[in-house]
Amino acid sequence: MIKRLITFWVAAFVLGISGAFAQIVTTSPALLQEASKDVVLTYHADSPLGNGGLKGLSATTPVYAHIGVITNKSADTSDWKYAPSEWGDNAAKYKLKYVSPNTYTLSIGDIRTYFGITDASETVQKIAVVFRTGDCNKEGKTSSGGDILVDVLEPGFQMSLTVSTPKVITAEAMATLTVNTTEPCKIELYNGTFRFGRKSNATTYSSEYNMAVPGTYDFKAVATTTDGTKTMTKTYTVSYITDSPAGTYPGGVPKMGAVKNADGTVTFCIAAPGKKNVMLVGAWSNYSTIANQCEMKYQDYNGQRYFFRTVSDLQENTWYPYYYIVDGITKVGDPYAHMVLDPYSDKWLDSSIWPDMPKYPYEKFDDTMMAVYRGDLDGNYKFSDFTIPDHRNLVIYEMLVRDFTGTDRQANGEGTLRKAIEKIPYLRSLGINAVELMPVMEFNGNNSWGYNTNFYMAPDKAYGSPKDLKDFVELCHRNGIAVILDIVFNQSDGLHPWYQMYPIASNPFYNQTAPHDYSVLNDWKQENPLVRQQWKDAIKYWMTAYNVDGFRFDLVKGLGTSYPSGTEAYNASRVAVMKDLHAAIKAVKPNGIHINENLAGDKEENEMAADGQLNWANINYNSCQFGMGYASGSNLERFLSTSDSRTAFSTVAYAESHDEERVGYKQKAYGYGSVKEDQYKRSRRLAQLAVQMLLTPGPKMIWQFGEFGADQTTKNSDDSNNTDPKTVVWYYKDATDHVGIFEAYQAMCNLRRNNPDLFINGTFTQVGMNTQSFSTNRIIRINNGDREIIALINPNVDGAAKNVGYSVQKISVSNHQILSSSRNLTATPTFSGTTVKCSIPANGYIVLGTKSVLGVDDVTVDADPSTAVNVYADGREIVIAGEYTTATVYNVAGALQPSLSVSAPGLYIVTVDGTAHKVLVR
Repeated sequence: MIKRLITFWVAAFVLGISGAFAQIVTTSPALLQEASKDVVLTYHADSPLGNGGLKGLSATTPVYAHIGVITNKSADTSDWKYAPSEWGDNAAKYKLKYVSPNTYTLSIGDIRTYFGITDASETVQKIAVVFRTGDCNKEGKTSSGGDILVDVLEPGFQMSLTVSTPKVITAEAMATLTVNTTEPCKIELYNGTFRFGRKSNATTYSSEYNMAVPGTYDFKAVATTTDGTKTMTKTYTVSYITDSPAGTYPGGVPKMGAVKNADGTVTFCIAAPGKKNVMLVGAWSNYSTIANQCEMKYQDYNGQRYFFRTVSDLQENTWYPYYYIVDGITKVGDPYAHMVLDPYSDKWLDSSIWPDMPKYPYEKFDDTMMAVYRGDLDGNYKFSDFTIPDHRNLVIYEMLVRDFTGTDRQANGEGTLRKAIEKIPYLRSLGINAVELMPVMEFNGNNSWGYNTNFYMAPDKAYGSPKDLKDFVELCHRNGIAVILDIVFNQSDGLHPWYQMYPIASNPFYNQTAPHDYSVLNDWKQENPLVRQQWKDAIKYWMTAYNVDGFRFDLVKGLGTSYPSGTEAYNASRVAVMKDLHAAIKAVKPNGIHINENLAGDKEENEMAADGQLNWANINYNSCQFGMGYASGSNLERFLSTSDSRTAFSTVAYAESHDEERVGYKQKAYGYGSVKEDQYKRSRRLAQLAVQMLLTPGPKMIWQFGEFGADQTTKNSDDSNNTDPKTVVWYYKDATDHVGIFEAYQAMCNLRRNNPDLFINGTFTQVGMNTQSFSTNRIIRINNGDREIIALINPNVDGAAKNVGYSVQKISVSNHQILSSSRNLTATPTFSGTTVKCSIPANGYIVLGTKSVLGVDDVTVDADPSTAVNVYADGREIVIAGEYTTATVYNVAGALQPSLSVSAPGLYIVTVDGTAHKVLVR
């Protein structure tokens, strides 16, 4: 299905254009200092360094500045001081004067006076500004959407040098060098030791230099005050490069990314078909663009062109940011980066998320996505052995890290992996055996669902450090929980290096127009072997470096290599692609989990199932109908894959997912009759829904907080996905009107986890789940050997209690226990021959099982004379008769209970002064 995401406009990243003509803002005087008089800012709306947001406005369209300063007391360049208190302040002092098309001026006068700075200890370092129209509908910012910053230099003698060409050129060019000074000077211009320009007693001077021959041009400007007492020098190096030389990658077979060699050197490699020159620019050389320090060789291999360079003397425990310059023009990161620095988003990350996070070199530049190499990033973590649960009995918890933790009752989007780790004991107690993380790969911005991936092998820093993710996986494994990553191979966002390196019309990696009906962002050319290799390498990387157990593949309908009969028709190429990806999973972990979001026809999905793949099964509509109390469409038999014309145990069926509306929300908004107004009824129906879903054999999925009955809408008014942060609702877990939902989920999940053979090999019988009527009671029965479970459900919304019964084989008067029931249901089952019956109120259920289901055949609930205390159950109260100091109560899932009063029937472990007692609460 279509992921409706916010699309960010991303301009191509071209090497910095210097020179006054190119600047977004020029100033008078040319060099600003705090003491400068009659300061005027000139805004060039058509500057190539700007976003063009105000380009082409009429002379009568009012333009204003939202303006402030960065001072020595600012935390960073986003910490503006002395700006208008409100966005949209149209005071006269902020209005610009129209000069000519795309040119405006703003008179500042004295800087400190204009901004009202009276604190003598506070000094201005930059002027920060965003231009806008008077109605605030249009904005003028940098090309990347950032604030425009104008330097305010320190007092005293200062100079600047601007050069009209980028630092790397690929053809003969004439450079214009311009020098500005704050005092009259003798100004000299050099290339190396050759002086090609000189002017005396000047504060500004320009001269040209023709770069006609490939090589390095070391420009230098020297300014000496007329009295000879002060001299300042500025430099600027231009590399005139030609085609990269040919070579052979170490070992002969190119490997993309940064690869550590046996001798300790590191070879960096990027695939760039059709390109003539690529340069490697890294922190190890202070980001030098001098050709002999960053030149890469190329090798043509299997019809593809790769560029590579080997670097020595890199320390294992040091972060080394780097980027590539392609054909002397485009600066990009590394598609195979294992860590990425983002100049647009990193500055907004709270330092507490990852205190030791590598820093973006803003002092060097601020317009380039950078890869980061660190030698010990992936090799030192020690993972424990883990056995992946049987795929046929998976209960998966779909988690969006951003919204899973944070301030309860708020929607701040502040969840992190480190906070999620604290919730692993909860997940264990819930009874799930797998977590599926929505995409954690480097995505656009810091606030996202993650389906706008830019780099496929780098964790996004918004959720924490690489170690945080590894710790999360390891601690999940120690608690019997597999970890699945949601991954997006249909599309990328616009910061992926291969997207930036080519015009879309001739891009070998991307389709200009998607060949299918689900075009999102930038559509990959699945037939490109480098694209396919990237996918398989990403799979291997996450399964080895982070020890994850499998993947959920997003939007599989877009992963075909051709569409001869349209998107929805059976597509053999999709089957082939997914088999290829599954083979990549099995090459690392033979029992690795493979889940497709395909939602296609049964022929296609059954062919995938024959290969060992699982497919999503969306039962949201029917689940919502049942939850809302509408009989029409309330049939839930598709929770069983064979009832959906699919191979047994091949579908991951769900009532909710991140793509679908919350059942709880639809109950409140559209519920039938009293369901809409009555939270008690809504909760009981959600509990019934959980029982029907989870007692049906086959893999199942719970969408985050569905086990509490989360009821905030996930949709916009046009039914598109609302990807904004959602309210954290941990308080629902124990809320009176919601706790019954959680109890049902917890009981059913733990039944599955503790009885996998029953749900895999048992005989399943259902009554009423395949009907669109509430007049028929709903029954689920599973039996295998000496174990049996039966659920008796009254699906009516209103009316008197019904006597719900069905035949059983192993459950009897002496061999039964109440495993779960609607909250506050006090009914007692009765037996007549092989039939069990129970009076169930509307919206109610009860689940019974043999004692062997929880392994309590020999539990004694009477007083134990061999101990100093007697522990037994009186209704839902655990009684400890005798003197004792401490007592704790745990359910069979290991969850600590808050008191001796328990909310649900089942087996409990009561530890009294260090001695454990088993107590069966009926």
